[in-house]
This record gives sequence, C-alpha cells and structure tokens, in this order.
Amino acid sequence: MTEELTLLESALFQLKAAAASVNEMQLTITVLSQAIESAQQHLSAAVVNDIDFALNDVAGAVGELSAADAERIAPIVTLLQDDVARLKESTSLPVAVINSIRGFQTKLKARRTAIDRQTYRPEGSPPEPLPHPPEELQREAVPLRQQLTAAGFATPALNGLIADPSSLRFHSITEILNELDVIAG
Repeated sequence: MTEELTLLESALFQLKAAAASVNEMQLTITVLSQAIESAQQHLSAAVVNDIDFALNDVAGAVGELSAADAERIAPIVTLLQDDVARLKESTSLPVAVINSIRGFQTKLKARRTAIDRQTYRPEGSPPEPLPHPPEELQREAVPLRQQLTAAGFATPALNGLIADPSSLRFHSITEILNELDVIAG
C-alpha cells in the first residue's frame, strides 16, 4: 500500500468521526469509503478516478450543511482532496497513453464532423468520403483498449467499435469521445 493511500485512509477516518452526527453525509461517505477499500485491493488509475468522483460528491454535500457542520468537516475534505491529488499523480496514465487518447479523439472528431456535414449537403450532390474509416479506427483502438484495461479502466463504448466497426455512427463516436474524456481527465 502506498503512503498516499495510507494518508487517504487516515483522513477518511477523521471525516467519519467529524461527520458521524451528520445524517446528510452518510451516503456519500459510504461511497467514498467503498472506493478507498477498492484501492486497497487493487490500486490503479481507474480506482483513483472512482475515489476522486466519490470525494467530489462528499465535497458537494459539505456545501449543503449548516455553517457549524461545514466548518468542522470542510478542512478534512480539503485534506482528502490533497491526498487524492497526490494519489492521482502517482497512478496517472503515462503521457504516451494520454497522447494516444488525444490523437485518437482527433480522428474521431474529424469523422463526426464529416458525418454532420453530410447531413446538410445539398440534395442530389454526391456524398464526400468520410475520413478515418471505421476499420482504421478499430486497428488503432485495439492497443489503446489494452493499455486502458491494464490501467483498470472499463471501455464499453470503445469495445463496441472494436467488436463491430461497421456500427460506428455519429452518436457512437460521441459516446467513445465522452468515455475517453472521462478516462484522460
């Protein structure tokens, strides 16, 4: 277990103690606790993203508390946010993978834009060929999926492209782009 994870667990313990009497926070704290438990089993970039997401919910709940409760709990949430930031740094995806994601997204966006333009072409005019054929995108998606899976990320939208490239449409491109945005941060 990393030092960052140990610090995170310590801050979670403090949060649980400080918020024990605040019923409005119990669900979000439980979700955060479960995400941190997952990190104890297998620490990966995907699990750290889950922790960050859960912590954002906790931070949002603090804004809904009375001033007295918020004053007691907010510093602990800030401590957790700092710990998660350090944990994200130590488990982040390699720059090469992020660059691969961004390059792949650029191709997907070019194809999506071309599909959108075809919708508005004058009646009777021939369609222009779309850039980046689905089979080409599929070939590029396979190693990307392997890298993301190794980092603990699920990629259902990307998997759809890989399984059936001929099904690639405007909306499925958007789903893949959104999925990759969440992963790449």
